[in-house]
Amino acid sequence: MTRRISRTAALALIAVGLMSLNSRAPVVALGPVLGDIQRDTGLSSAVVGLLASIPVLCFGLVTPAAAWLMGRIGINHAVLYFFGGLAAGVAIRSFGGAPGALVGTVVIGVAMTIVNVATPLLVGRDFPLRAALMTGVTTAAVNVGTTLASALTAPLAAAIGWQGSLVSWLGLTAIAAGAWFFVFPPGKDGPRWSDSDFPGRLAKDAVRRRAELKAAQAQPGTETGPLPIAPTPGISPANRRMMWLFTVTFALHNVGYYAMTLWLPSYLVQTQGMTPSAAGLGASLLQVFAIAGPLLVPALAHLFGWGPMRLFALVAACWVVLPAGLLVAPGLWVLWGVLGGIAQGGTFTVVFTVVINRARSLDENRRMTALIQSVGYAVASTGPIIMGGLHEAAGNWQAPLALVLGALVVMAASGFLAIRTRGTSPRRA
Repeated sequence: MTRRISRTAALALIAVGLMSLNSRAPVVALGPVLGDIQRDTGLSSAVVGLLASIPVLCFGLVTPAAAWLMGRIGINHAVLYFFGGLAAGVAIRSFGGAPGALVGTVVIGVAMTIVNVATPLLVGRDFPLRAALMTGVTTAAVNVGTTLASALTAPLAAAIGWQGSLVSWLGLTAIAAGAWFFVFPPGKDGPRWSDSDFPGRLAKDAVRRRAELKAAQAQPGTETGPLPIAPTPGISPANRRMMWLFTVTFALHNVGYYAMTLWLPSYLVQTQGMTPSAAGLGASLLQVFAIAGPLLVPALAHLFGWGPMRLFALVAACWVVLPAGLLVAPGLWVLWGVLGGIAQGGTFTVVFTVVINRARSLDENRRMTALIQSVGYAVASTGPIIMGGLHEAAGNWQAPLALVLGALVVMAASGFLAIRTRGTSPRRA
């Protein structure tokens, strides 16, 4: 029995990890080839910034529909639409010229929204006793994917063109889709194995989770029912306050993330005299150390007993240091990139671990997660556009970096207030 549990748990980790690898890489891959895209399509800097902002805007606008889709057909089935949409969007964006770049990016954004909503729900459904660890693992996997995209896109573009470079990612997408289909078949609300495969406490926990899913049904003939996402009385007053404060935190965190991810390679080319390939590799520091951030959070909590307030203080300080350091001492960009990478990976983990732990039920988890992502991503979509527009208007990087710095300072304040919210009944992670 132990070997069987270990094997199935490992398969689940592999499938979820491969899914997460694909969940941001197509957006990050744009940064190292922005010059090639502008040259071949004639798009301005502001419109190129829009290519990074469209997916983030979709995250905000499409989240209610993605939550509804998961309620109708289940998480397992919905994630398959993510893989199909991602493949179609990348192909259209790469070979459709200027119109295709915009249309394909919309398709990619819609597909990515599905996985955004699915990931926290998947953790709450199948890994509730390891919420912090699994949130960290999935976030780390996301950043492994973005690191590969940031580091390899420009060298591949030099060899096979930027279109071929962007499309080459779909090989990994196909592998991830196959693994997901095997481990999480669309006909089930869980992994392929049954609740009886788990002994004792885990069996009881699995039964409880399935009961919560059935209790969420609101229409006949559906597996899990529609997922309510509005802040209704079903969310406790304290959790509602926490949810809105974390919405501000999450929005400004992503303003910084997407703005810096898209424009950091260009910043390095223009201020440090680097080639596009070297700048793409240098900017990948932001993604490489984002792998460490989400793993560092549960490690510090476990080894030293750090609570969410202390953990958030660490990641918020590292986040603020990135734009401040680039403004004050741009020659130390390696150090600022390392600290910013740790911060951007760890912030997501802290925020959604607190949400998962304080949610009184899976239904409340769904409501809060969907609202935070829907509003937060809609606001965050403005970051790359404004940063690109400010840079083009000012002719320097001081103004856009100051904008990011201000956003991250406000992010830190709202995050502290959210964590200080009391009156909830936390669930054990």
